[in-house]
Amino acid sequence: MYPAYETLVPELKARIAGQRAVHDATYNSAGLMRKGYGEVSDPRNAPGARHPLVSAHPETGRKCVFLGRRRNSYIESLELAESEHLLDALWAHATQVPFTFRQEWRVGDVVLWDNRCTLHRRDASDPAARRLLHRTQIKASQ
Repeated sequence: MYPAYETLVPELKARIAGQRAVHDATYNSAGLMRKGYGEVSDPRNAPGARHPLVSAHPETGRKCVFLGRRRNSYIESLELAESEHLLDALWAHATQVPFTFRQEWRVGDVVLWDNRCTLHRRDASDPAARRLLHRTQIKASQ
């Protein structure tokens, strides 16, 4: 998300500076509702972490766009319609092809990424194919 931030038009950079967004915790990464949570109809009421839309990496100092899942995301200080419009613009910009990487999986591949500066997703896979995944996480200092 470094180049996504670096190529934002100055007006958009200024607009998101200091803004914080809700990263909805209602659903897990598989899209399933977490136990003990209920359906959220208004993103302003979504449970979850609040993070800055612009983050500086603690080791490099480089700034990046920091987006979570789009569902029920909300920019705290804005009216709902304005938040939706701004998040739509950020997502449209950050997910452009020049800012993406697509893994063409082969046996033995290992992929590592830094969640502090990477937006990632898993595309659908063949349900008949064997898919083995080992995941490890390192707790960040932020």
